[in-house]
Amino acid sequence: FAGGFAQQWQLTNGLRVVLVPDAKARVVAYQTWIAAGSADEVKGATGAAHLLEHLMFKSTETQPAGAFDRMLEAFGASANATTWLDWTAFHEVILPGRVAEVAALEADRLHRIRFDPPGVRAELAVVRNERSETVDDDPDAILCEALYAAAYGDAPYGHPTIGWDRDLARLRAKQAKAFYGRHYSPATAWVVIAGAVEPAAALTAVVASYGPIPAPKSPAPQRRKAVYPKLGGAPKVVRIDAEADRLMVGWRTVPADHPDHPALTVLVEVLANSVSARVTDAMIQQHRLAAHVSAEVPATRDAALLELHIELLPGKQAAEAERVLGEVLDGLLKDHPVSEIELAGARNRLLAERYAALASADGQADALGMWAAIFGDPEGYVRWWQAVRTVTIADVQRVAKRWLVATNRVAVHGEAEVAHDAVEPKR
Repeated sequence: FAGGFAQQWQLTNGLRVVLVPDAKARVVAYQTWIAAGSADEVKGATGAAHLLEHLMFKSTETQPAGAFDRMLEAFGASANATTWLDWTAFHEVILPGRVAEVAALEADRLHRIRFDPPGVRAELAVVRNERSETVDDDPDAILCEALYAAAYGDAPYGHPTIGWDRDLARLRAKQAKAFYGRHYSPATAWVVIAGAVEPAAALTAVVASYGPIPAPKSPAPQRRKAVYPKLGGAPKVVRIDAEADRLMVGWRTVPADHPDHPALTVLVEVLANSVSARVTDAMIQQHRLAAHVSAEVPATRDAALLELHIELLPGKQAAEAERVLGEVLDGLLKDHPVSEIELAGARNRLLAERYAALASADGQADALGMWAAIFGDPEGYVRWWQAVRTVTIADVQRVAKRWLVATNRVAVHGEAEVAHDAVEPKR
């Protein structure tokens, strides 16, 4: 995979370990992936997964608050964490020879987090402030929340990862502790260590630190079955504090392990993310409607949303951009199929991004850890990229015809208050 191979092990308590030695690396990426994210929260307690990510950096039964960060700094390490729909990940980049110390710290917080109510309340205030700054004050984040809520409704992906503010206001230590008890254990965790690592020494350190943790008495609860709303209705209109309108469109498609997902990823590159991509060219060059266009189809355990984001120029309206988008898609499906040049360019851009990511130990651990957490299969990442390499024009046309249809589609128009208020007649 990196230096030529990746090793996978499993401890008797269920912990899975992936070791990726790379002789060219000078640092070690130590990552812990938990196979649960915001989609595993219970109704009314959204934000519990993200709150728990914060609490993992606080006190444990053996260490006071702040000790984790101070020890990592003493090791010359950097640390971060991320919560998303299907997973929560904890990242450290450390110097070689520090694996044993970091393993001990990570094993401790996987098993012994403290949930003192005053500490939880303080961290919850931090989370609510984060939501205010990164969502409530960001027009694009507001629209993205509206897009996912419309596309998924009450299904697990329908609420934001950071949580609805109404739920955050009611969260208490007991909800965070309950999520921790259900989803944090050796049986739900993957430890991925990549870079300048000696496999035998690293495995010995992991076994010494995590081995004494007992296996869970019962398996983690299954995620509730997704019941999706019908799509294809009129666009949702949201007023935003901005100088220009936005258009966000999504098509509910397939999980990342579905055979259509690699071709959908190539289709995304045909439509956006480069100057010559079809929607980008139409919106920015041909019709002078937009300042920026981007698109993605994320890797998810359940049906992924193929997202298209268009930031319009001042004075341009989302309805006009939606009309042009319809023309572009009609051409793709009818008289202007994908060309060999477009296909090669899309695949090459994807592969260039992949190689750039894999150039670092952290990128290698990210790649395998995410697939491990989503599907329980780190090797799925390799198979997915092999499929991307073999995507054909016929594949791209087929998935476009199958998935870019009205019954899978949802649209959100962000109407800029500044622009629209300026032209409203005085009363």
